Amino acid sequence: MASESILDQGDDVEIVNVRRRQARSLATRRKILDAALEEFSASGFDGSTTRSIATRAGVRHGLVIYHFETKQGVWDAVMEQAFSDWHDDVSSRTKELRHCDPVTTLREIYRHFTLMTAAKPALLWLSLHESGMESDRFAELHEKYGAEDVADTMHLIREAQRQGRYVKGDPAHLHFLYMGASTRIFLEQKQVEKFTGQSVFDAEFLERHIEMCASLFFRDPPAE
Repeated sequence: MASESILDQGDDVEIVNVRRRQARSLATRRKILDAALEEFSASGFDGSTTRSIATRAGVRHGLVIYHFETKQGVWDAVMEQAFSDWHDDVSSRTKELRHCDPVTTLREIYRHFTLMTAAKPALLWLSLHESGMESDRFAELHEKYGAEDVADTMHLIREAQRQGRYVKGDPAHLHFLYMGASTRIFLEQKQVEKFTGQSVFDAEFLERHIEMCASLFFRDPPAE
């Protein structure tokens, strides 16, 4: 019985060790992805290498190759993670707003998305670059992670229009117009800051930008 107990303890120790190794592996993988996001944003796809990504992440080059094999493999994983994180974040915020009226929900979703983009502008640059690459990957990622979010947003737009609280027009067209208006400013950061004298990431500037975008699309309640 004593020997069986010792064996059981040995099995438990091995299970714990395996789980620890798995946790370290996942942490390392995420560390590399976070570093790759910044490296691709700073140097572009062509200007980045697996070695420069490893250096930025503070890990051995062999670990980048072990987890992703090639630079393209790192890029694909970064895009997958970015779309997944965006979708999870938007879905979480939408659930928090489930008891709000459609107009309030729509305003808050756009506000949240703008703040998300300001927090990680590198993701916007990567998305634009990915959409211009000669592959179907961007469309596949959008279908996997974004199609449901867009459909839900268009439903909110239709309801807001029905109440006379939103500009008239095709909901899909209006949605992408709003997305462009709210996020383009981060791509033009240096020019905007040159003429406004303010950082586009300043909290006061961001709130004013969010309200300005909303004023282009949302309408006051119609007079009774």
